[in-house]
Amino acid sequence: MGIVNVSRRAVLAAMASLALTGCGGSKKANGSDDSKKKNKDSEKSEDEAFSFGGIGDTSSSDASRGLSVDGVYKRVATDSSGKEYRFLLVGMTFENSLDRDSRAPMSYVSCYQNGVKLSQCTKYSDSNTMKTLEPGYSISVCKAFLLEDEGQPVKVKIKSSNSSDYVYENTYPISHLDYTAL
Repeated sequence: MGIVNVSRRAVLAAMASLALTGCGGSKKANGSDDSKKKNKDSEKSEDEAFSFGGIGDTSSSDASRGLSVDGVYKRVATDSSGKEYRFLLVGMTFENSLDRDSRAPMSYVSCYQNGVKLSQCTKYSDSNTMKTLEPGYSISVCKAFLLEDEGQPVKVKIKSSNSSDYVYENTYPISHLDYTAL
């Protein structure tokens, strides 16, 4: 079985659909979109989305290459005892472009703030991170971290699954974000 070829526009449509539903759900990466409107804004968005969406070297079998960051969000939730907790949620899309079934490589994602690696928020878990995808499908996944400073930017880094090199690194300002309920 070979690697599934998908168009950039089809992947963008899948990512947009997943972003609207939040973390959760999967979609065939080469599925169709009913609203195939062509305008300059959508073409610009497509170019921006793929400026960092195709992470990693596509000629390798690096599983982290199908992971793209959709954004970071401040969230508040309540644990089983009714106590409120706050965390940073990194929303991502994983597209399995390998020639075999695969899971989102969440262990390769980390966040830093003021040069210090943030701890994972163990109270939050996303069931999509454990789902296995067939080649050509994508899924929205999230990973949660505990903030050290609610006003300082957060740097999201994704390591290659083949080496210790980073295939993605971007800093997100979070001071303007409000906490929203999960």
